[in-house]
Amino acid sequence: MAKLGRNELQDLIRRGEDSIAHGTCYTCECFLGYLVQLRIDCDPADKDLLLPFNVERSEMHRCIGCDPCPPGNLYAGYMKKKQNSGLIQL
Repeated sequence: MAKLGRNELQDLIRRGEDSIAHGTCYTCECFLGYLVQLRIDCDPADKDLLLPFNVERSEMHRCIGCDPCPPGNLYAGYMKKKQNSGLIQL
């Protein structure tokens, strides 16, 4: 599987930040799950772009049920795009 390029990773991170609806989103499993997937999919040399989003495990929390959940929707859309491109099989 091809790794995300640095520019693409920056764009996806920006979209994640733009999707934040509440301050608690930064420590929500929905947003953090999205970032973990980006970390998995990016080149190891570009992981520095994700460092500002590291949080202590004790600060992380479950989804609080926002409807809609912009970070969750972004994550789902990203995974759907990967699936449709044939990069992953579910």
